[in-house]
This record gives sequence, C-alpha cells and structure tokens, in this order.
Amino acid sequence: MMHPEAITVADELLRYSSCLIFTHVYPEGDAIGSMLALALALEQKGITVQCYDKDGVPANNAFLPTAERVLTSLPAVIPPLVIFVDAHKIERCGVSREQLAGAQSIVRIDHHISEGADIGLALVDTEAAAAGELVFEVIARLCAELTPEIATCLMTALMVDSGRFTYSNTTPNTHHIAAALLAAGADTQLISKEIWGCMPIAALTLLGRAMAALQVSSNGRVAWSHLHRADYEETGAREEDTEGIIDHVRCTMGTVVAALFTERNNVVRVSLRSQGDVDVAVLARTFGGGGHVKAAGITMDMPLDDAVAQVLAAIDEALGS
Repeated sequence: MMHPEAITVADELLRYSSCLIFTHVYPEGDAIGSMLALALALEQKGITVQCYDKDGVPANNAFLPTAERVLTSLPAVIPPLVIFVDAHKIERCGVSREQLAGAQSIVRIDHHISEGADIGLALVDTEAAAAGELVFEVIARLCAELTPEIATCLMTALMVDSGRFTYSNTTPNTHHIAAALLAAGADTQLISKEIWGCMPIAALTLLGRAMAALQVSSNGRVAWSHLHRADYEETGAREEDTEGIIDHVRCTMGTVVAALFTERNNVVRVSLRSQGDVDVAVLARTFGGGGHVKAAGITMDMPLDDAVAQVLAAIDEALGS
C-alpha cells in the first residue's frame, strides 16, 4: 500500500538540513526502530539528525544500529524540522509545544488514532501493523538506500508490534515489507535473540510475580494481573522489563480482554489487550489513554487498587457483563 501523503512528507523532510526525531515515552521496538531507521536514511541525504527519547533506549533495543545516539534531554537549540514517530500527539512523547517553539515544521509518522487535528504534516495509517511500515514507505520516497542497518531497525519495528507476525494487525503488506527487509539484510536472528531470547533474571522474576498475581473473572472472559512498586525494587527489575508480560496474561484460556496494572513513578500504567470485539482503544480513551483496537494503554494518577476497580468496571461494561 502506498500513501500519497508519503510523497508530501518525504519532500518536506528534504527541505531542511537538520532535524530532530523523537518518539513516545517508555519506548519499545517499533518506536526506537522506526526513529533510528529514519535517522539513518535522512543522513544518507546529507541531513544532520538528532534523536531523542525522554526515557532512553530500553536495554533489549541497545543492539540496534546507532542506538547510542539517542539523547535523553532535548537539545538546547531545536532544529527547524521536528519529526515524531509512533505517537498520536507530541505530549505522548513527554514534549510540549512550547519546547518546540523554534521548529518551522513538525511532521508526524504514526499508526495510532488521532485525538484531534495534527499540528503539521502527517502520514498516518491506523491499519498499519507498525509505524515502521510507514517509515519504510517514506524511506522509499526519499530514494535512500535500504541498508542492512536500516532493514534491521525496521524489521524490529514490525516484529515487535505484530507480535512476530502473529497479531491480527498483520497484513499482506506487513509481510511484503518484511520480505523486502529480509532481502536487504535484516538480521532476524539477532532481533529475536536480543528482544525475546535474552531476558535477565530480574525480568524473569518479575514475570513470575505477575503470573502469581494473575486473576480471572468469574465468567473467564477477563484476565488481569498487577505489579506493585515493591515488585520492581525487590527483584531489581527495570520498567522496561514489564514489556511482554501482558502477552502472558492475554494467553489465559478463554480470555477476551486482558489487563496488566503496574505501579511505577507514582502513577499506574495499564496495558490492555483484546482478543474479541471489544475496542480497547475506545475504552482507554475514556481514561485519557489511547492505542489500537486490540492493544491500548492508560496512565492513571491514583492508587493501584482504585485503578484496577475502575478499569475492570469499564471492561465489564464494554463486554456487557
């Protein structure tokens, strides 16, 4: 699938000699992979690129080419071009519009549902499995070489957000792009090893605690678990070690909606997954969150028990329970 907006976005990017790319807080493979791939492609065109993420690169993404370049503080001088990827608004990236006052152009490349009008040019497709699919298209429009480094970054984006091509968001186009990335030298063995096959003991211990706290509703349609701040402190786990736990909750037999509640940094983060007709993005937006039909998230400023009660009540209502 080719989007007419990809041409407009590519032309806009080529108008500038320097840019800043950033992505959402608590990033994962699609966010980091998409950002680094686009940075590498723009540098081929002679553009100076800075990359930023408020929370930095998670350890299991540190293998990605040029991951070390990602800043955890915004540059003192904002370049004229700003691009944000894999986020429906800049605030999702921990950035305010005031901080970007010096930018002449702001471009969004994303696959999430928007909450309002974009503040600049945008390439958005909510049917895309990953933001990396759209970055792949922009790179093609830039006429940049699809190097093994770029291919590995983009393959990471696709594999992470499609659940290694098993989620319902995986389309023929996803596989078409994956084939092109393989042909360009994407290292899928390295990706699989670093992201799914190399977990530290602290992460495995945290998973054990989440599984020990697993609960299922009386009708078996809702499964959820929770992690307290103490679980991280006592196991030595990091915030990024939570990645993937929701998929274990989702695997509970008979589950239609799965939820994982994590108490971190004085807020509760909620990960939601749907395997039925419930649109968890709609559910998440009622609490100020967002995401996709089958996968969404919420950040709630309240005690963990209150967050669990409110979200489970909303899930029951959505299920008609």
